[in-house]
Amino acid sequence: MEKILKVRAGELRAKICSGEIKSVDVVKACFKRIKETDTTVKAFLKLNEELSLKQAAQTDDKVKTGMKCGLLEGIPIAIKDNIMIKGESMTSASKYLENYVSPYDATVIEKLRKSGAVFVGKTNMDEFAMGCSTETSAYQKTANPWNINHIPGGSSGGSAAAVSAGMVPFALGSDTGGSIRQPAGFCGIVGYKPSYGLISRYGACALASSFDQIGTLSKTVKDTALLTSIIAGRDYRDPVCEPREWIDYTQDIDSDILKTATIGIPKQILDYKIDDEINKYFNEAVNKLKLEGVDIIEIDIPSYKYIPALYKVIMCAEVSANIATFDGIRYGYRTSIGRNLNDEYSKSRAESLGYEVKKRILFGTYVLGAKNYYRCYHQAQKVRTLLINQITDTYKKCDFIFSPSTLQMPVKSGGGLSEECDIFLTAANLAGLPGITVPYSFTDSGIPMGVHFMGQRLSDAKLFQVANAFERISKFDVNKYPNP
Repeated sequence: MEKILKVRAGELRAKICSGEIKSVDVVKACFKRIKETDTTVKAFLKLNEELSLKQAAQTDDKVKTGMKCGLLEGIPIAIKDNIMIKGESMTSASKYLENYVSPYDATVIEKLRKSGAVFVGKTNMDEFAMGCSTETSAYQKTANPWNINHIPGGSSGGSAAAVSAGMVPFALGSDTGGSIRQPAGFCGIVGYKPSYGLISRYGACALASSFDQIGTLSKTVKDTALLTSIIAGRDYRDPVCEPREWIDYTQDIDSDILKTATIGIPKQILDYKIDDEINKYFNEAVNKLKLEGVDIIEIDIPSYKYIPALYKVIMCAEVSANIATFDGIRYGYRTSIGRNLNDEYSKSRAESLGYEVKKRILFGTYVLGAKNYYRCYHQAQKVRTLLINQITDTYKKCDFIFSPSTLQMPVKSGGGLSEECDIFLTAANLAGLPGITVPYSFTDSGIPMGVHFMGQRLSDAKLFQVANAFERISKFDVNKYPNP
């Protein structure tokens, strides 16, 4: 693997803007690495080598003429295939959208363009982000770069695998119930979900609107903070986007927060079966935090036990409403054998949507039915409020909630994860809170294991500080890359 690909993004940008290295050389190195590894990993659905080299050449011309460089000038980035880039296809890994071309840029893409980032390509995902293994894609299954017989996690598994394998310095994903942070944990990288409303969702294909957030995947917390500084901020086109001024999340990221922080560990961890390796290394991580002077306390959030059921009911209900717009009439796949309007609707969906998507639509329609609405959906929203209130009360005792990122290690392709596997990640989506997965160590099986910090709403800057401090004391070597 070329040394240039091991340079962290912030430092890489400085070298490009000073003329020490050329953006074209960085992009060429990325595509060389992609050609070496992606035939096995299958992280990308689409690559834009010619366009990427053109963008990189424009950066090098800017540097030569002394023009001001953007914050990500000349840096390659991969984009999950449910985020729109004008003039390019966006399939959401579904046959339904296989011929769809984005008519406009997502807000995050607009901001990345202004920063000078180079778009390498679109990454694989679970179909419409429905899945946790990147195996429900209509086009291909992505492998974990550390062991190609195992899943990379999902639904942002393509983005996680691309960063983990060193194909790109960082990538964008989307997180509805852990879909960035779970594959980040499985692939040994940093995965971040922002506070709800911190990053605009305009131009991202919706799964469950009250959960969805665009987030980042990178090798280090500092790279995550840099990327977040660029894509976060107000957007009048997203009604839930926070009207906040620009924040530099890299500022004060090296503060010694561990000496003053109080971290809570949910007692509910003991209620679930955790893989032995995860349990071993998580307890080791807790002891390391104690040695750094962190005040570790046990916290009790009784409503955690309802998280899997809450997520399933509310998420599927919102899926049913969002996917209702996919009717085969205005855009997307359209059957050629429809006899009438209703027949055309049903056949278009039957022929183009995968099993997982159909299953969630049907269950969501069921819980929203007249006989079930108050018994299922309305009741779930009431319990969701109870969970949010209990978590809010917990933050009166601690600054962050700490847990393993998942309860299981990645399974072999075709295997299944338990419904509780991502329970501590999904809590952040249900409550609209920021969460970040940081790799801690390689396990005895040679696959990475990550831990998860969850902060108070809009405390993202402090979350980066504690995650960065933990990264410094972890046993994980960020310069180690797999050879899939």
